[in-house]
Order: sequence, then structure tokens, then C-alpha cells
Amino acid sequence: MTLKTQGLQTLEQVRAFLTGAESLGFGAPTRDAAYAWLTAELCRFAYTRLGKADKGLVRRYLEKVTGLSRAQVTRLIQQFRDTGRICDRSGRPSKPFARRYTRADVRLRA
Repeated sequence: MTLKTQGLQTLEQVRAFLTGAESLGFGAPTRDAAYAWLTAELCRFAYTRLGKADKGLVRRYLEKVTGLSRAQVTRLIQQFRDTGRICDRSGRPSKPFARRYTRADVRLRA
């Protein structure tokens, strides 16, 4: 996945990009690739050290480029702040519900 955003080095360039560009409809081949790109952008702009106004600017930039919703970008940024990376957390639950019937019970019933 290549996205030509390396030309945007300063927050002023990002601000100019946001005022003039339409949504890009960012199409990442996989979710992991999109998350890797988001992590790289947050690191490149040193998101955790920015002021409040600049954080909002970077957040809008990520929303516009990726096409993700504001809430989803917020969740991903929070995950980045907590762990230092963004990864897919979907999967089996860590504490699943207890099974009511055992396999032996199911076999007896059938």
C-alpha cells in the first residue's frame, strides 16, 4: 500500500490539504495495512506531544484520508496512546460464557 502523503511534513501542509481536498476514499488492501499506516502517521506527527488544536487537525486528516468515522479514529488513537500501536482486537473473547451443556449432554440428546 502506497499513499503519497509523505509530502505533507508540517501541520501547515496538512491544514492546506484539508481545506482543498475532497475525501480520498483510502482503499487499504487489508485492515492490518491501514492500521500500520495510521500508526506510522501518528508517530510521524508525534501525536502525543501535540497541542489540542493540532491533535484535532491530525485527527481530521486521518478521517479524511482513511474515510473512517470520527468515532473509529478516536478509538484507534486511544489504542495507540495506550499501547503504542494499533492492532485488530477482534477475535475470541478472553472470558467466554460458560457452556450450559457439555458435549456428552449434546450426544445423549441427539
